[in-house]
Amino acid sequence: MPSPIGHALGGALLGGVFAGGPARIAGERPARWRWWRDALLLAAVGLVPDLDFVLGAHSTYTHSVGAVVAVGVVAWLAAGRRLKWALAAGAAYGSHILLDWLGNDTTPPIGIMALWPFSDGFFQSDLHVFMAISRRYWLANFWSHNLTAVAWELALLGPPTLIVWWWRSRFCTPSR
Repeated sequence: MPSPIGHALGGALLGGVFAGGPARIAGERPARWRWWRDALLLAAVGLVPDLDFVLGAHSTYTHSVGAVVAVGVVAWLAAGRRLKWALAAGAAYGSHILLDWLGNDTTPPIGIMALWPFSDGFFQSDLHVFMAISRRYWLANFWSHNLTAVAWELALLGPPTLIVWWWRSRFCTPSR
């Protein structure tokens, strides 16, 4: 499973694809803080599914399409029924499920309950694009393994995230 850094980048990347729309006036340059606010908000949404650690139910209901729909509805209501923010929040939250599915899970039950409420089975891709993050700090290779995993996430997700937000800053209007 990816690290919090990978999940934050995934939330900003996929959420950024849906947040905002075309610039209303040619050459309009909104305040730069709005871009940062939007990116950080979507990155935070990408981290939310892991709050289930507190409940002791990691990788279950919060890591599912049912939760993605619920987050989209809540965002739609909270953002004044603006569809773009429902889609952006749903995509940011859904990025967490996608990245975990593509990750290497080493703790039973293996995988995530991705298709809940339609299925209570656990699913994991055979691709293992992302390395498992170790929580066993007492092992000799704890730091080197986790730093390697984070470096891979930054290399894989960093450039497309920067491209999406550069594109948005040039051609899209941020939320108000």
